Amino acid sequence: MESDFERKIALLAAREPEFPAEAFMFVSDAVEFTVSRLDRHRHVSAAELLDGMRLFAVKEYGAVASAVLESWGLKKEDDAGKVVYLLIGAGLLRASEDDSPDEFITGAPLVPPPPPIRVVRRKSDNLPFIV
Repeated sequence: MESDFERKIALLAAREPEFPAEAFMFVSDAVEFTVSRLDRHRHVSAAELLDGMRLFAVKEYGAVASAVLESWGLKKEDDAGKVVYLLIGAGLLRASEDDSPDEFITGAPLVPPPPPIRVVRRKSDNLPFIV
């Protein structure tokens, strides 16, 4: 049985085709994760939330976190801000009077891709070299 929260997420995703329901669920879960890491329950800034999203993404998806989030339209911090404010507009998150969507507009990737893996081969490995 679908909860009221899940129905609201489905409606948001239908209304905002740029982001699937998974993007909204991820951001909502990342907010909970971020707040749960605080020493006391309080409002979090955009910067704290973005840091929490990165930590949560890596915790949940590991080395493929950036690819997973990108598949949901969450490429940049700007995208995360859009989803946050759509959730606020739907009454699923709250903002303080001092908050602004502009705080998320940085152009930076939400989760940078992992560095490429560099394979070093030694002659002592006794592996054939492909030319």
